[in-house]
Amino acid sequence: MTTIVAIDLETTGLDPAKDRITEIGAVKFTSSRVEEEWSTLINPGIRIPSEITKLTGITDSMVRNAPYIDDVLHDLEAFVGSAPVLGHNVQFDLAFLHKNSVLLSNEGIDTYEMASIVMPTAERYNLRALGHAMSVLHRATHRALDDARVTQAIFVDLYAQIAKLPLDLLAEIVRLGEGIAWNGDWPFRQALRYRLEEAANTPGSKTNPSPYSNPLYNIPTPEEAPPLETLESPQELNIPEVAAILEPGGQFFKHIPGYEHRPEQVEMLRSTAAAISEGRHLIIEAGTGIGKTLAYAIPAALWATQNNSRVVISTNTINLQDQLINKDIPDLQKAMGIDLRATVLKGRANYLCPHNLEALRKRGPNNANEMRVLCKILVWLEESQSGDRGEINLNGPQEKRIWRQVSADNEGCSAAGCLKRTGGRCPFYQARQAAHTAHLLIVNHALLLADVATENRVLPAYDTLIVDEAHHLESATTNALSFYGSQANVRRALEAIGDERKGALGWLLTFGEKLLKPGDYAALGTLVGSLTTRAFKVESRVDEFFHAVASFLKSQRGGQPMGRYTQQERIVPATRTQPEWETIEMAWDEGRLALTNLLEEMQKLWDAIRELLDIDPEEESKIESLLNSLREAHLELYEFFENVDAMVFEPDPNMIYWVEAHPQRQYVNLQAAPLHIGKLMEKYIWFEKRAVILTSATLTTTGSFDYIRNRLQATDAEELALGSPFDYENAALLYLVNNVPEPRDSHGHQLALEQGLLNVCKATGGRTLALFTSYAQLHRTANAITGPLAQEGIIVYEQGSGPSPHSLVKSFRAAKQAVLLGTQAFWEGVDIPGQTLSVLVIAKLPFAVPSDPIVAARSETFQNPFQEYTLPEAILRFRQGFGRLIRSKSDVGVVIIMDRRLLTKRYGPMFVNSLPNCTRRQGPLVNLTSEVTRWIGV
Repeated sequence: MTTIVAIDLETTGLDPAKDRITEIGAVKFTSSRVEEEWSTLINPGIRIPSEITKLTGITDSMVRNAPYIDDVLHDLEAFVGSAPVLGHNVQFDLAFLHKNSVLLSNEGIDTYEMASIVMPTAERYNLRALGHAMSVLHRATHRALDDARVTQAIFVDLYAQIAKLPLDLLAEIVRLGEGIAWNGDWPFRQALRYRLEEAANTPGSKTNPSPYSNPLYNIPTPEEAPPLETLESPQELNIPEVAAILEPGGQFFKHIPGYEHRPEQVEMLRSTAAAISEGRHLIIEAGTGIGKTLAYAIPAALWATQNNSRVVISTNTINLQDQLINKDIPDLQKAMGIDLRATVLKGRANYLCPHNLEALRKRGPNNANEMRVLCKILVWLEESQSGDRGEINLNGPQEKRIWRQVSADNEGCSAAGCLKRTGGRCPFYQARQAAHTAHLLIVNHALLLADVATENRVLPAYDTLIVDEAHHLESATTNALSFYGSQANVRRALEAIGDERKGALGWLLTFGEKLLKPGDYAALGTLVGSLTTRAFKVESRVDEFFHAVASFLKSQRGGQPMGRYTQQERIVPATRTQPEWETIEMAWDEGRLALTNLLEEMQKLWDAIRELLDIDPEEESKIESLLNSLREAHLELYEFFENVDAMVFEPDPNMIYWVEAHPQRQYVNLQAAPLHIGKLMEKYIWFEKRAVILTSATLTTTGSFDYIRNRLQATDAEELALGSPFDYENAALLYLVNNVPEPRDSHGHQLALEQGLLNVCKATGGRTLALFTSYAQLHRTANAITGPLAQEGIIVYEQGSGPSPHSLVKSFRAAKQAVLLGTQAFWEGVDIPGQTLSVLVIAKLPFAVPSDPIVAARSETFQNPFQEYTLPEAILRFRQGFGRLIRSKSDVGVVIIMDRRLLTKRYGPMFVNSLPNCTRRQGPLVNLTSEVTRWIGV
């Protein structure tokens, strides 16, 4: 391998036009060794922003006597020479260097591009996360030489992975990259050349790659099972017999080693079995440790197999779906010996379409984004043929948009057409067939609600529903029925359409020139020209519309610059009377006209494309790829048109509308969400289904189901509250710090929180999870405690530092001494049993931000918003956070509440009394460490 130079820059900001370089680090290396390193601080000639200093540690005083950029350029050029320049997101570094007229002709290599392709299932692709995943000895620190070292080490690992790819796949990636400007090309070309030279020098080796073959087409044709035929007269369950399955001496004790008898689990099983058998609705709160999944899965399985019917089980998280399909249901089948068919079904956009993938592959990528996603998928298919989008990491809206082009999300795709094209090998077709034959069908809340929103046209017919993690049902419905629109989204759709030289239209003209007669080609050119003009006008009018929205937001903040936080403005009736809103209406009037004309012109284009298909069926796959790209752009633009038109001119009284601007971003966005979901639940769930079971560990507030019942309009549902089998009184200590400043004294509260965490974590050797309500406080805390704890050998893992929440939990479990700081994602779903987690710190009570548009709008529907809405939501969240600590019968730990409002406010006892019956103490901060160490025995 030739010599390469890894380069990393630290800068005063992200914009090469106005920001400056503060540090350069470079590592020169070959395949066998690092040859030389070079680094220097740079005096930028301007002050370094405080947030950059916090990130990098580089201060104004450090660069005051450093050389200016012009003083080091000659040395840098001499060090690099003509070698390729390696970087992580290398275009960022090259943009700053090119601005200074240096390294203009050096080829760029990007480890981000490499990792995105050869590590398709990685959770994160930032430098720190990749370094951690590859066990790189150096650590990414946001200092130039450190990060250049990590980049070099990552490249060596990634190149080795590239070199091991199947030869036909490696050759296909190189072929696809021809003519595409992207910074991932070099290592694939080098690896292919090396492999071919190696084969030429090895007797008997294949010297020419075989034509690429899609692994999905190589799997055997799946056998089909008959669909369910429900009995006309259902047979009721024998409740005592069902309960006996989990009683001592029952099937589970005989067949599942170490199974524990839990009376609460048996009671839940009895109640669920009776509700399913008798066709009743039931809400069950099942405390931690009950084993609720088996308590509802057993009667569901018996009912479905006994009556040849289907029970749908809906969850909010993938983890619970995996637990059901990979553990609980196999245990159930083993213990009970029944012929049970169970499967997981996701929305069709989650599945890869082999036909659409081949269409894009044969057409070839149009840009670096398409190249990256296409090659990522091809590498992924070598390891997995599930076609499940959840297995791979797609970054940002552009990659997700390209996925939709190759997904099964095409309503025009029929089962017959799919069978003809793929022989039944399509992952969505297989999942759909399995769903039609399944007794237990596991879905997520989003798909359940998609079925509800389309009046039960998404899922196979069913009349019995179990909703686990039911406390998420309202938020999941809100997300499923929400809208997000931005200037960037519209521009991406228009870029996909393109013009005479690029995008789908450019490709269309290329095909037309080969296939059409001169007169027909001229007509196609006229149509493409007209559509290009329409698209340009849409871009211009939409830009003007968003400019009007930005001006409106500026007027709402009195003409002042953006502050530190996101600005959100609800669109309410009073808003529409303001003069600035009239400007928005006028701008959208022009925008909607331009969009209408473009959408109509796109409809005319279908006829021209169909004509091309009629002329040359051999080009069908390439032209269908164009169709997919245009269809996706058309859908995006139509959705934007429909939602913005409603927001501006015809608002739905059951929708919440708002516009927002971010301090770090250059654009505004528009959003909408449903005000209520109860009526939807009532019409399509409570009234439609024979039996509905809602369950979760947290459904009550102050011992009552009233709040969740009212939110979901579960008027007629019966209720059952079951406590945890854990001995909380001896397992958990709740310590309320009574002298910490209240959160309104942000500085005092922050100092007390930092001091408390430092003292406790040093005494316990870590073993602590701290939950926050904002990223800002989390990051302040991380900055304050990371250094002092590092001196004690304790690692601090913080959310937002790079790795995903799942990776952070995994690292925390593996570390000997560690502290984990998390916000929203960590308040629930985190399961860390044993001594790894012994202390849980709750920084503040988890009240929702009152200015949040959804919170504000829903609050207005209550007579006493705080008591009836804000407080119950916070109590449910508080209970979920508390539940992170005690996860098994043997767990022992301390929950520390660093929010004195529990003691000073009238609502404080409502939070405390909502918790299990643990040992409760209050005292000063100075006693905290001794209380903790005494309780957990350190």
